[in-house]
Amino acid sequence: MNLLKYRVAQFVSAANLVSRRDKQNSRRVLMYHSVVKNTDLAMQKSDIYAISETYFNSHVNVLARQNNSAPDKVVSLEDSYSAGVSITFDDGYKDTLTIAAPLLCKNNLSFHVFVTPANVISGDGKYLSEAELTTLSKLPGVTIGAHGFSHRHLNSLHETEIIEELTSSKQWLENLTQKAVTTMSYPHGAFNSQVKEIASSVGYLYAATSSWGRYQVGTEPLEIPRIDVWNLDNQKALKQKLNGQWDWIGKSLSPLQETSKQ
Repeated sequence: MNLLKYRVAQFVSAANLVSRRDKQNSRRVLMYHSVVKNTDLAMQKSDIYAISETYFNSHVNVLARQNNSAPDKVVSLEDSYSAGVSITFDDGYKDTLTIAAPLLCKNNLSFHVFVTPANVISGDGKYLSEAELTTLSKLPGVTIGAHGFSHRHLNSLHETEIIEELTSSKQWLENLTQKAVTTMSYPHGAFNSQVKEIASSVGYLYAATSSWGRYQVGTEPLEIPRIDVWNLDNQKALKQKLNGQWDWIGKSLSPLQETSKQ
């Protein structure tokens, strides 16, 4: 999304109003990816999912201030259903440990990190190493979940391949962290009924999607919607998204999201 389109979307969102009752009856699950240094301007401009340290810090300030009471309290994805906000990160970038985690832990905000083991094994410096992932898993309030073993589109794989992706990622993470892994997010947001059935059969209790929406009573635990966080999302935009004022854009994205479930 370029700057002009984003500003138009933000203007439209500012005009939308959502009742407090809607907030009390649903949870917002934020989907972050990478938090980059303020000096990394190229990444901030080129990657919609690379948010600056300054913007992320402003988000943490918002979340910390409202963490004292419902309906805005930050809760774990695995908590029994309640209103509030859950924080998730996909892919397992190194900056989740070096930039995001210190800010979140300092403010006692719990969060999930969905890791693709192949990224760790690759040795690519932008992702967590095994040692760094182990360190991250031991921090207070951190839950490590899976994100497929090799970040493939699960809904395009044969049954045996899906089983391998979901089982091997779970086992690898459990062996490394010495903790049970019962949560995951679907790589590329790609899933279908078969993928969900296999996820359940191999031991996953909760799975986050890339579909935009609220996590509310009646939501399938293996089909939890989330709210995208983008590189241009300042503090004002985050507040709007938490209030549901950007939900209209989720509806416009729904035809694209549905293709990921085929």
